[in-house]
Amino acid sequence: MSEPSRPRRPWLAAVLSFIVPGLGQAYAGRWWLAAVFAVPVLLLALVIGGIVVFGDRVRLDIFSSGFIVGLLVVDVALFAWRAASIAQVGLEPARAEAAEGGPAPRRRIRDVAAVVVLLAASLAMHAYVGSILGTLDRTLDQVFAGEDNRPPPGDGQQAEAPPDEPPDEPINEPTYRWDGEERINFLLLGIDAGPGREEALTDTILVVSIDPVARSAAMISVPRDTGFVPLPDQSIFSEGRFPEKINGLATVAEAQHELWCPDLRSARSCGLRTLERAVSLYLGIPIHYYATVDLTGFAELIDALGGVELCLPGQLIDPEYSGPTWAPRYGIELAAGCHRYGGPEALAFARIRKGWIEMPDGSQDFQNDFDRSERQQEVLLALRAEMAEANLVFELPATLEAVGNTVSTDFPRRQAGNLASLLPLITGPEIERLVLGYPEYVDAPVDPNTNYLLIPRRDAIRDAMGELFGADALEGWYLGSDEPLPPVESEPPEQTVSRRPPPVTAG
Repeated sequence: MSEPSRPRRPWLAAVLSFIVPGLGQAYAGRWWLAAVFAVPVLLLALVIGGIVVFGDRVRLDIFSSGFIVGLLVVDVALFAWRAASIAQVGLEPARAEAAEGGPAPRRRIRDVAAVVVLLAASLAMHAYVGSILGTLDRTLDQVFAGEDNRPPPGDGQQAEAPPDEPPDEPINEPTYRWDGEERINFLLLGIDAGPGREEALTDTILVVSIDPVARSAAMISVPRDTGFVPLPDQSIFSEGRFPEKINGLATVAEAQHELWCPDLRSARSCGLRTLERAVSLYLGIPIHYYATVDLTGFAELIDALGGVELCLPGQLIDPEYSGPTWAPRYGIELAAGCHRYGGPEALAFARIRKGWIEMPDGSQDFQNDFDRSERQQEVLLALRAEMAEANLVFELPATLEAVGNTVSTDFPRRQAGNLASLLPLITGPEIERLVLGYPEYVDAPVDPNTNYLLIPRRDAIRDAMGELFGADALEGWYLGSDEPLPPVESEPPEQTVSRRPPPVTAG
């Protein structure tokens, strides 16, 4: 009987087992050991491939904490298996030859050194994967933190009522559960709580609507100065509309959450739910979930991706700009043409609503909130392009950290896999864009020097939304009907605010 041949290059066999456990054993002619080390890895690869192709249920669980912990266990086991394969094929010949008084020590040292280097490389590789999985789990906990404000089915958060009074029916408590196939609408809110702000204002109000069946998506911007947005009832204002700017609605409701949301315990939830419902009536479509974006963190996210490319028809100048993350206290100029901007400059591009664009012919195009809404959509489109092309090796860790510090949503984490399947629609080349601005969809303020409130043009908004979603699909008393006020079953309660907004002549 003859002994199995020993590899002439044990270090090469170790390299092959580093690439695929068992491959080095096959090179050495140790076929039984090759099968022992290779078969489990091949089975794991087949299982992963089957999950990708057929595992709809696993797709739902792929971002769950339990699934990520399972991946960490697999990562540790795979490292141990790879290390064992490398050590076996790289060190066994050296041990055998040393026992037989074989080749010079220099060769044995070279083989041992190769094994040590490969083991260190394996440890670094699997440790990196483990760190990414850990960061991903923490990021998902931060991003889906808003889900804590959404009670599970059948478990309401209704405030306790006095024993002699029946509890109010919950009106703010969310009950929607997405099935993965219906059209889904997100309310995207840019929160500006930068230096000098006494309150956090929703300076970006944008709805992203995705239809997974029709494979279409749309973005609709509501200017921050829009006034008289509809409310779901007359319990606060008998006119059924909010007589101030929409960007302050969430703050007002949050400050008086016992009055605005008697069925919710959380003040922050009250502010977000109130704004959700108002925008829903204003657009005539249901708002299923929200996502808040911290503007300071938004700049950090752009920096983590290496910047975004944005274009201007002329030089954008705002001598008074002083937004968060901007080191110079006042003033900014952004050059004409297409340039790659870092986070602070890209945030300024999205936030500037004063100043002007100096055109090549010398004319000045003075900016306003509607121009800003257009630029905000452009920044989001540029950001989606960068994320689609991100380098997963070098940019992923910082990107995950920035996303966790920037975005929060009440979309359930357990369905994040379904949401991820919609990304091609959001990052695709075609997405309908609409800004409900002046003069098509709002009229100028009645008295801009007293209170700059844009007056909605209700019929024009209804026509635009009907073109996007179908006239029969619009719902709610504001766009879903011609009713001037929300329906009531009884007289408004005593806490109704008595002040009446300025007269409205349009919408």
